[in-house]
Amino acid sequence: MLWVEKYRPKTIKDVVADRNILERVVTWAKRWQEGKPQKPLLLGGPPGVGKTSLALALANTLGWDVVELNASDQRSWQIIRRIVGEAAFSETLSSGKGKLKLILLDEVDNVSKKEDYGGESALIKIIKQKPRQPMIFTANDPYKLSRELRSLCDFVQFKRIRTNQIVKVLERICESEGIRVDRKVLTAIAQNSGGDLRAAINDLQAISEGRSEIREEDIVIAKRIQETDVFKVMQKVFKTFDRTIHVEAMNLDESPEDLIFWIDENIPLEYDGEEILKAYNTLSKADVFLGRVRRRGFYRLWKYANYLMTVGVSYAKKKPKGGFTRYQRPNVWQMMILMRERREKIRNILKKIARKSHMSTRKA
Repeated sequence: MLWVEKYRPKTIKDVVADRNILERVVTWAKRWQEGKPQKPLLLGGPPGVGKTSLALALANTLGWDVVELNASDQRSWQIIRRIVGEAAFSETLSSGKGKLKLILLDEVDNVSKKEDYGGESALIKIIKQKPRQPMIFTANDPYKLSRELRSLCDFVQFKRIRTNQIVKVLERICESEGIRVDRKVLTAIAQNSGGDLRAAINDLQAISEGRSEIREEDIVIAKRIQETDVFKVMQKVFKTFDRTIHVEAMNLDESPEDLIFWIDENIPLEYDGEEILKAYNTLSKADVFLGRVRRRGFYRLWKYANYLMTVGVSYAKKKPKGGFTRYQRPNVWQMMILMRERREKIRNILKKIARKSHMSTRKA
């Protein structure tokens, strides 16, 4: 299992952030708890500083349900209106009596992209109608958003995490994993991360793989490429023969379970003939490892799946295809969103019928 998920903060007390930020967010949440609706929160700041983790930890602490749309999901005006709009104004069907539901839009600064056409306008309309549920947006660059949308939110600026704070987190992880490590190594990892805690944790996991002790002379870290995103990883998979791409893929927000859909969707755009056959054969082997993770919980197998779907697929080609390729989002996710939405509606309607009819949801 990736350590960034294994050690993601479970409660608000576990979040690494400035005290002022935590106090503002907790105060905002308490007002919602008191029945006093607030503006959506806009959490802005560089990647890996805890914006999403804070939102999820807050919801977990207060027992709120979460409706989340992240950068991997299409967020056009139709999807924003259907999923976010319905969640923002629903009470009886989607949530228990008196129970709040957090609507979380991750990397909302990407909503203006072509694939998400009209998403920001739909979001503005929803906010102006005074949602009945709390909303939190995260953005790496909040100034990509329109002035109107920013004005409708309470803005909270996150800063890069201090080196000493990152070192403390890395020390706790090493202690939990039973790894002996020189503090100088952890300091070097923290400094190299540039204030990105997620990147630091991923680097620690990569360096400690197969080791019970890390010494100062063991550490050789290349200068980190900041703001790694899935499109940059895709470009390296299909346009280069870089054997280190699997390490960079670990620093994505995407898990191997999600990344495999990206690779699958875009192989036909880059490969031809026998290359396609080799690429999908390799991808199928990666999926075998993912299946074992799902069935048996052997998360250490993720690293093998990750290597196959990046380096393995990369070496399926004879030479890189020239020119620019516009990579596509996985279509399977759109279908999953629609199916999940339909099942949720049916389940909640059955609950309501069962409650009124004094019978189980199965009989209803």
